[in-house]
Amino acid sequence: MTNSFAVGWRQVGVAFMLLAATGMIAMTYSIVAVPLAQEYQPSRTVLMLAMTVLSGACAILSPFLGGLMDRYSLRAIMVVGGLCLGAGYIAISLTTSFNQVLVVFGLLIAPANVMIGPLAATVLLSRWFSQRRGRAIGIAIAGISAGGFLWPFLIQGLLDAYQWREALRLLGLVLIAWTVPAALLAVNHPADRGLNPDGAADAPALAQAERTASSFSALSILRDPAFWMIAVTVAVVTSGMKGMITNLAPLVMDNGIDVSKAAALVSLYAGCSFFAKLNFALLSDRLGPRILMAFALGGFGLGMACLTQANLGYLAIALGVALTGLFGGLMVPMESYLAPRVFGQQVVGRAMGLLTGVILLALLSTPPLFGLIFDLTGSYMGIFWTFAGLAVATLLVVVPFIRLHPRQDSACKQ
Repeated sequence: MTNSFAVGWRQVGVAFMLLAATGMIAMTYSIVAVPLAQEYQPSRTVLMLAMTVLSGACAILSPFLGGLMDRYSLRAIMVVGGLCLGAGYIAISLTTSFNQVLVVFGLLIAPANVMIGPLAATVLLSRWFSQRRGRAIGIAIAGISAGGFLWPFLIQGLLDAYQWREALRLLGLVLIAWTVPAALLAVNHPADRGLNPDGAADAPALAQAERTASSFSALSILRDPAFWMIAVTVAVVTSGMKGMITNLAPLVMDNGIDVSKAAALVSLYAGCSFFAKLNFALLSDRLGPRILMAFALGGFGLGMACLTQANLGYLAIALGVALTGLFGGLMVPMESYLAPRVFGQQVVGRAMGLLTGVILLALLSTPPLFGLIFDLTGSYMGIFWTFAGLAVATLLVVVPFIRLHPRQDSACKQ
C-alpha cells in the first residue's frame, strides 16, 4: 500500500511538471508576441491567429491522440510531446515570416500541447486515483498556473538578455530539459507495478465501477447531452480566460502602462489560478463539481466585468485579472475531473479527447476575436461584457442539469 501510494503521487508530480510546461504556451504568448509583432508587423488580429491555429490543431488532434492514449504507452507519447514543444520554440526562432510562425504552432506546439497537456494528465491520473482523484487532478492542474507564474519572468529575462531568436532557442532547450526527464518517470498503469488506485490493497469500488462501465463509441459520446453541457460550461470560462491572457500585453499598452508590467500581471493571474486549483484539490471531493462550477462561473463573470473598466488604470486591470484567475482557475480541472466520472475509465482518453476537441473549437475564435473587437471599436469592453453575460447564462441554464454519473443504457454501447 505504501509503495502504491508513493508511486501514485509521483505520477501527480510528473503531470504537474508537464502541465507547467504546456501552461506557459498561451499564458506567455503575449510576451513572445511583442518581438514577433516588431519583426513581422502583422495586424493585431493576425498576431493572435497563432492561438487560433494552436487551438484548431489541438481540436483536430485531441480525439485521435486521446484514443491512442487508451491503447498505447502514455509515457512514450509524453516523451515525444516534450521533444515537440522544445523543437517548436527553436523552430520559431528560425522563421522568416509570420506565416511560418503559424505553421510551427500547428505542426509542433499543438501536438505537444495535447501529448503532455491536460488530456494526457487526465488519462494518467484517472488510472492511478479513484477516491482521491479530485485532489490529485487539482494538484496536477495547478502546474499550469505554477508554470504561468515562473515562465513569464524566465522568458522576459531571456528576451532582455538576448536577441529574440537566440532567446527562443535557449527557451526550447530549457523546455526539453524540463519535460523529457519528467515524462520518463511516468508509469502507464498501476497494474504495471502490481498496484491498485489510491494506494489501496484492493481496487476501490469506484475504480471497479468505472472500469466496468459501458464502453461508448465516439458517436454515442457525442450524442450524450451531458457531454455538451460539460463542454459549454468549461468552454465559456476557458475561452474567455484565453482571450484575455493572450491580449493582456496589448491591453496594458493601450491604457498607457509600460509593457514590462504585463509579465507581472501574467504572474498575478497564474498565482491566483494556482491558488484556485489547490483549493479545487481540497474541495472537489467534499463539495462536488456542481457547487464548484457555480463558484467558477460567478467569479469569472465578475472578473470579466472588472476588465471592462481597464481605462481606470493598472489596479482595475489587476483586479480583473486576479478575479479571472482565481475563479476561472476552479473550472480548469473540471473537464479532467468529470470525464472519467461521467463516461467511465475504459474510454476516458476518447471522451477527454472529444471534450478537449470541442472546447478548443470554442477557443479557436477568442484570441483573434478579442483583437478584432479592438480593431473595430478601439476597445476590449464589448468582448469582456459578452463573456460576463455568458457566464451568468451558463450558471443559470446549464449547470443545474448536468448528469454526474455514467449512462448505462444499451443505446450508448458500442
